[in-house]
Amino acid sequence: MTMMLRIDERLPDSPLESEVVLHVRLHARRAVRRKNSEAPAALALLFGFDKDDPEWAQAANAPDPLQAGAALAQRLRGSTEAVVALGHDASHVEHCKRWLAARKQQDDVFAEIEASDLATLLELSKARDLAVAKGVDARGVERYLPILIQGPTGTGKELLADALHRLWKATTNKPKAPFEVVHVGGMSADMINDELFGHAKGGFTGATADRVGRLEAADGGTLLIDEVGDLPPEAQVRLLRFLQTQEVSRIGENKVRQLSVRVIAATWHDLDKNVTDGKFREDLLHRLRVGVGLRLPPLASREGFFDDLLPALLKKRGHRAAPLVTRSVRDALARYHWPGNLRELAGVLDEIVALAYEETIRLEHLPSHLQRAYLELPLHARAIGFLLDEVDGGGLPDDHVSWRIEQITRSLASTALPQANEQLATVGQFLTLLDDSSEEHRRNVAEVKELLRLDQQYRLAAATHGFWQSVLSLEAPANVKRLVREASKRAKADEAELQRQIASGQRQTSIEANPWLRLFREVHALPLLRGANGGELAKAFVALFNVTKLLAPSVIDTVRADAATGGFARLRDRFMRFMRESSDDESKVIDAPAESRSPAKLTRDEWVTITQSYATQRAASDATGFDPKTITKYLQQHDIPNPWKAERAA
Repeated sequence: MTMMLRIDERLPDSPLESEVVLHVRLHARRAVRRKNSEAPAALALLFGFDKDDPEWAQAANAPDPLQAGAALAQRLRGSTEAVVALGHDASHVEHCKRWLAARKQQDDVFAEIEASDLATLLELSKARDLAVAKGVDARGVERYLPILIQGPTGTGKELLADALHRLWKATTNKPKAPFEVVHVGGMSADMINDELFGHAKGGFTGATADRVGRLEAADGGTLLIDEVGDLPPEAQVRLLRFLQTQEVSRIGENKVRQLSVRVIAATWHDLDKNVTDGKFREDLLHRLRVGVGLRLPPLASREGFFDDLLPALLKKRGHRAAPLVTRSVRDALARYHWPGNLRELAGVLDEIVALAYEETIRLEHLPSHLQRAYLELPLHARAIGFLLDEVDGGGLPDDHVSWRIEQITRSLASTALPQANEQLATVGQFLTLLDDSSEEHRRNVAEVKELLRLDQQYRLAAATHGFWQSVLSLEAPANVKRLVREASKRAKADEAELQRQIASGQRQTSIEANPWLRLFREVHALPLLRGANGGELAKAFVALFNVTKLLAPSVIDTVRADAATGGFARLRDRFMRFMRESSDDESKVIDAPAESRSPAKLTRDEWVTITQSYATQRAASDATGFDPKTITKYLQQHDIPNPWKAERAA
């Protein structure tokens, strides 16, 4: 007895890709159930195979096609598991995308709608389904569903509405069905009501004759209400009533007219937000929208649009140059944010085709705002166009390509410097701030600087290698790829050599032995301070060091010697009270040094250091051995603001 396989509905991680896969599964299952000529290919597609061979035909004709397809998929994958997943990986998503693109080409009504990205192709396929979808109105009468199209201005909502109407006409065999359009944006409330519903003679002042509204004019066909989000409240109520009953009365008359109108609404507004804000009726939104309706994405988010569709768009405008356009122009168009979307693009293409005449379109043909947005980028961000653009038919000889690669490498080195090693930079800053004039300490500071330099050069070489590797993944002439590959190898070699220098040197060992760094790490590891902010603790440590050296230089030599020999236990007692009070943001108190200097011998900078190092005047007095009056006197003498003035007043 054959064991029944379990079929798993696994999906991609991306929400958009998951939606695409589910949409294609819906149609594939439908074709498999019907067992028509499309069934074998649909079954293969369902399980993630881009094939239509005799084995899939045999499985599609089996009594249980899905079980037969699962068994075939299991065998083709070389699996023995009892669970067989439907198609869901990256290659399957690409197959689904090709299926959506092929479905778009099946209907001439979509020919004027340019689309190659996954999101837009999905919306067009959903539109094809909704064009002839039926529902039931409030009276139980079967009617074609209204459709809501949302998307930014200029994305082609009216074009899609027209395509939906023409597809519906062809499918229902109604060649003369009217298509009426009313743009309500910018109209007053009275004008909108009159435009949609019409009026009877004498219905209001100035109504000298009957007027047929657009709903009546669209009887037997389709009405597109453009910018439906701008409908005033009264018009929203009347439109909702019409959608429920298909009945309308002209303004100023009681006669009820029964119509049969398919309503398509379009808007750039976020109607869900408008509902929340009380600007749009929730019940009307649900009437207009089936599920989530249709949503056209902005041009800037349509991945691959200019790679896939720009040549066709230029040829439609009569441009016949060879090549049609440089790579830099294509990249500049793709990088622009297109606030006006397809409508703005159409105007730009008309302009540049006219300016280029029969020549290849170059950057100089673009409008200035597109030029600036592109040329403001550093050279390495424009590398592909810079590498591939020919100059006046001069081709791409090796020496010219090599020169361009050198310029791009320089751009990377000057403007794309990677972030420094944070830990090493912090160590360098800590050691530099310590006022230790010993030869060993100066050598450690220099070693940290050199390590930082090598580390940054290493990171730059790694970034450069990765950059050239990404360039190699793009289409380019053979000689360009060869020279880029050589540049990538050089960057990789530099990366390896710098890594060797960093790893093989003795600098790190010497730095790690620095007594102040060892002491700081030991203090930071104390239970009381283990969770303290390292940067703030380092500042406190440096302040303590500098004040201690200022007042008793000989103490520093003692501490350095203790730290260098690992005498951390003795040093803990010396620094513990200071660190505890620093972590609590209280006074920074240390034992007064035995060899305090005379206050008269301290420089102004040294007095400033004292004011910055202690939270209270009492703490400063305890640390320096100077009484508060003496401290106040010398601060005034050096014209230094007293930070503890409020404390004295209290």
